[in-house]
Amino acid sequence: MPAPDLRTMEELCQPTMNGRGGLIAPVNIQATDFRLKNHMILQNGVTDDAIRVYLFPYSLTHHATAWFDHLPKNSIHTFQGMASKFLSKYIPPSMVMKLRNDISNFPQLPDESLFEAWERYKLSIDRCPNHNMLPVTQIDIFYNGLTLRHRDTINAAAGGTFMKRRLEECYDLIKNMTNPPQ
Repeated sequence: MPAPDLRTMEELCQPTMNGRGGLIAPVNIQATDFRLKNHMILQNGVTDDAIRVYLFPYSLTHHATAWFDHLPKNSIHTFQGMASKFLSKYIPPSMVMKLRNDISNFPQLPDESLFEAWERYKLSIDRCPNHNMLPVTQIDIFYNGLTLRHRDTINAAAGGTFMKRRLEECYDLIKNMTNPPQ
């Protein structure tokens, strides 16, 4: 049996980047050559974390740049530390909870097409970088939030009961059925 998670609600509600990739503490870099190729940075002895920390400020604009510039000198040592500070500032726990609730309580609107509902649902997921919902949960919430008419349409397209399909099949079916109108 796994050990219980002893983090507080506040800790659990803190947003994280989970692999998404100045004021930054100096990183000892032994590399002597860098080059750009195929939209990737190839490094010699430099960790991905060091590259992410170094490049992070270039992803900021407007208020976020000003916020970053006012952080204490050498206060950033890892990308996870940077991500934590950034998300705590711009996506506080109360916002995360609201965004998670928006995802969990998704309803298709009465005059909304399947395409429009899917686009709105995907947008609500994108707005919450820390929703921590498995893909199976996301598909289940979307399907159950649809009108009966659209659930029937999806079941017919699935050749029976949609929910008896594998996750990949369900996702592909929804994606194919929600291609933008031409």
